[in-house]
Amino acid sequence: MNEKVSVIIPVYNSEKYIAKCLDSVIKQTYQAHEIIVINDGSKDKSQEIIDKYVEKHPNLIKAIKQENKGVSKTRNEAIKKAEGDYVMFIDNDDFIDKDYIETFAKEAKSGDYDVVLGGYRRPNEEGKVVKQLQLPQEEWAKFMIFAPWARIYKKQYLIENDITFLTVNIGEDVYFNMQAMLLSDKIKIIDYIGYNWYFNSASVSNTTQKNIKNLQVYELLNSCYDVLKQKNILEKHYEIIEMYFIRYIVWFLLFSTKKVEATTIKEEYNKIFKWLEERFPNYKKNKLLKITKPKGEIAGVRLTVYFFMLAHKFKLGKTMLLLYSKI
Repeated sequence: MNEKVSVIIPVYNSEKYIAKCLDSVIKQTYQAHEIIVINDGSKDKSQEIIDKYVEKHPNLIKAIKQENKGVSKTRNEAIKKAEGDYVMFIDNDDFIDKDYIETFAKEAKSGDYDVVLGGYRRPNEEGKVVKQLQLPQEEWAKFMIFAPWARIYKKQYLIENDITFLTVNIGEDVYFNMQAMLLSDKIKIIDYIGYNWYFNSASVSNTTQKNIKNLQVYELLNSCYDVLKQKNILEKHYEIIEMYFIRYIVWFLLFSTKKVEATTIKEEYNKIFKWLEERFPNYKKNKLLKITKPKGEIAGVRLTVYFFMLAHKFKLGKTMLLLYSKI
């Protein structure tokens, strides 16, 4: 096949990891690709490393240096600059198997799919895989990973439907992928794992997170809800969208309340469930909110959401969250 694939890699202070990331993309079995590396205002030696790779591979790597704009604007601009028929995203501290691009590109071409999704593994500093996820052949699998990696997108599909990343400090990829997963019926899930999401135990993403007050969650939730409504997606997929918002809110509360004071937790708990009730008045009756559903969901996630919402139903959710926040 001759279809070109653009691999987009935003870089920010990644001098320890970017070489391994780039090596994994350069050594692909699929050669019809370009690598777009955007240095988003790094303060370390990332640019020096990028320059060396551009010198060795001038026809393969397109390097862009810019003042810090954030990952959302960087990805959005890179999509427009991409010359490929398809686009893929890789985070600067991750790496891919050598048949990664070929596997996704061939599958996308075979059925003229707009999006093809696969699974991932999480290797740590010693190379040990601490987690692995292979997506099931279920509709809910589209909503199990909302990072933009471990998948391929048809560029024309993104451009024509104005599918972009949202400029917020949490969940920018949720806004992107809710649209990408719901605006097309031409989406394929494959039984393939070729993306290595690096598990850095010292990373901010794997430690106590920001205070709930500092996160732009309502900008995210409102923007997602509004765009789904504007693009006539909401009514068509109401039940599954409602369930995703429930799942996201449970995750968000658990994610952002560690070591937070009790008064703040109570206030934000009431506020976010008020948001949910105003937009989804019958959310407690969602048919997917069961101990055995959504079908295909990871058991631990499914049980966490189910029991959290059961506690919420009996007005014990705040108490449970307050206890959890102290752990």
